[in-house]
Amino acid sequence: MSLFKTGRRKNEKFQKKRGAGSAPKASAGAKPEKVARIRSVADDTIDSDEEMAKEAREPSQRVLEEEDFMALETAQDKRVRLAKDYLRQLRADEENNDGEADEHIDLESRVGRTLKGQYLNETGKIHRQLADKCCGFRASEIFMLRCKQQRLSPTCLCVAPNDEALYVGCKSGFVIRWDLATRKRTATFSAKHQIIRSIAVSHDARYLVVADGTADIKVLDGVSLAEVNCLRGHSAAVTGVAFRQHTYQLFSASDDRTVKVWSLDEMVYIETLYGHQNSVSGIDALALERVVTAGGMDRTVRVWKVPEESQLVFSTVEEDFSAVRFVSNDLFLSGSIEGSVCLWSCGKKKPLRRLELAHGQQDEGHPNWISAIGVLPNSDLAASGSCDGFVRVWRLADRRRSIEPLLEVPVVGFVNAIEFTHDGRFLIVAVGQEHRLGRWWTLRNARNRVLVVPLSITE
Repeated sequence: MSLFKTGRRKNEKFQKKRGAGSAPKASAGAKPEKVARIRSVADDTIDSDEEMAKEAREPSQRVLEEEDFMALETAQDKRVRLAKDYLRQLRADEENNDGEADEHIDLESRVGRTLKGQYLNETGKIHRQLADKCCGFRASEIFMLRCKQQRLSPTCLCVAPNDEALYVGCKSGFVIRWDLATRKRTATFSAKHQIIRSIAVSHDARYLVVADGTADIKVLDGVSLAEVNCLRGHSAAVTGVAFRQHTYQLFSASDDRTVKVWSLDEMVYIETLYGHQNSVSGIDALALERVVTAGGMDRTVRVWKVPEESQLVFSTVEEDFSAVRFVSNDLFLSGSIEGSVCLWSCGKKKPLRRLELAHGQQDEGHPNWISAIGVLPNSDLAASGSCDGFVRVWRLADRRRSIEPLLEVPVVGFVNAIEFTHDGRFLIVAVGQEHRLGRWWTLRNARNRVLVVPLSITE
């Protein structure tokens, strides 16, 4: 014990001597003094790169949340959401038009009236009765559209939705855009060494699609006719194209015996419809997701219900159908090589009305081929053409269950295409020296041109 105490005393003396020359230190029991922390500017500010990165993450996070919501959204929820958005847009449009609207009708009634009108128009339930108001045509006001590029027979035409422009394709490989108000050519597209088989314009005139005799479909700008895209998928020449009304959905027919469905929203192929046993010679579509086609030498007309993945086959009339057009979503007209014009209903296998030798015959056993059918959709006006020297305008009578002759427009040459303007005041006819599908017969006294015939429509 004494040794332990002696050693501790010596250690304490040694520590005292060692710390005598250094600065005084705090005693063992005293608390250490607090040192004031100097705050830097960096503690109060956020680096701009970090801030930008955070802002960049926030929208992406919102997008991910929206995508998650869309993934969980059912089909019914989507319909409800789109309906609410559409109603909101309609109310905004009606509020902007308050100055033009009737003061005695409230906003909700105006929206309801607009919805009803759009529904009836898109479903084809609004029938315009124009045949009773049509009392002929004004021969002195007929004018002709012709240019040097269209030195060969015109084969097809289509009218812009607002009736301000006309597109014409011909055998010389040119597509011409005409301004109907000024009667001047505004744009030109050339498919080198090809024959333009068919053209169609979208509901807003944004796109013009061209079947130029190849297996490709050219997508052009509707104003400048500059090529925007090229749709590939058919294995033989494309014979016809048609847009579904109010959409960018496109249907195409081909010599490969198929009908293909495309979406010009994404410029992609959707699906192929099989069934025809020969080249598809005619195609048309209206507001529903439904398309009608003429099978040419397979002697059938088919109505394809795309959503249901089904088709209706009309083969009770054994003729080679060359042209077909929708009158409404349930009615359509067909023309055949045998010279007959038939009115069909989707609910019956037999035609409602069949006109044999609608354009007469050249001699016994050789009827005049129905080369073109024109229809003003959802109305009672239709027209047909051949090479007999007349375009015949028909009235769809008896609640559009029968066909009656209305008037005849004298035209010399092969009638290769017929269109009505959307207001029904003009009949536009593509006339040529040759048939649109071949050169086996030439009418030397005819001229290659487009005729615009004003109809006399009384109010």
